[in-house]
Amino acid sequence: MQAMALIGMPGAGKSAAGRIVADRLEWDFLDTDRLIEQRFGLKLQAVIELVGAEAFGLIEEQTVLSLEAAQRTVIATGGSVVYSEAAMLHLRSIATVVFLDLPVGAIRSHIALEAPRGIVGMDQGGLEELYAQRFPLYRKYAQMVVLLDSCTPEEAAARVLSQWQEYHAADRQS
Repeated sequence: MQAMALIGMPGAGKSAAGRIVADRLEWDFLDTDRLIEQRFGLKLQAVIELVGAEAFGLIEEQTVLSLEAAQRTVIATGGSVVYSEAAMLHLRSIATVVFLDLPVGAIRSHIALEAPRGIVGMDQGGLEELYAQRFPLYRKYAQMVVLLDSCTPEEAAARVLSQWQEYHAADRQS
């Protein structure tokens, strides 16, 4: 498949590493959070505050479902897209779904640099609770898992590309 959809927690590097991966592959880059911001003319946090978490989930789902079959595209998704089975199945139909798995401590330091940030569900128990809730869903839908640590976006992109090549080499052999 000639497209990649990055999933994972906010702060995992989906956008930062995704842009680098797209650049190195000479592919297009698409960020679903930016599509939502463009649609509303507001930052993501303002959209969430305006419509509420439940309605935001529907907006995020509709945004993903509106994506057409992607060729030579890296898609960075919002961290909460994993709550929508329809959106996740659609992503799997148009791209290889790659979970960027970053430990909670590293996520905390990444998102602290960008506060305030649009994170659905943070008001219901904090980051650890959110991670525990989402992790099984990320694993369920991922076709590839890239384990990350406190690496730079460039290092994360290199890991994604390395595993991408291995994954697709194995895919061609089977």
